[in-house]
Amino acid sequence: MEVPDTKTSSSYVKPPWLFKGSALYQLHLVKAETARAFIPKDFRLVEAFGYTLGGFFLAHYDDSPAGIFDELVVIAGIVWNPPTSCA
Repeated sequence: MEVPDTKTSSSYVKPPWLFKGSALYQLHLVKAETARAFIPKDFRLVEAFGYTLGGFFLAHYDDSPAGIFDELVVIAGIVWNPPTSCA
């Protein structure tokens, strides 16, 4: 089976990047004091009443430009990176 050459000069597949699979995510309250241990010191934690939002994202991709793979993202907390970001 021949694979077409879809790479650009930077060796990435050209967009649009399509990922097919399934995912599970869970968000929950995390104590701000605990979350601060896992984020860079110069980031400002978004918190209310001593808590921030954390959780995880678990995905299994059946089809993607990178092939079949699993991904786990752990979210320690929501941070504010002024002036433009709340990620």
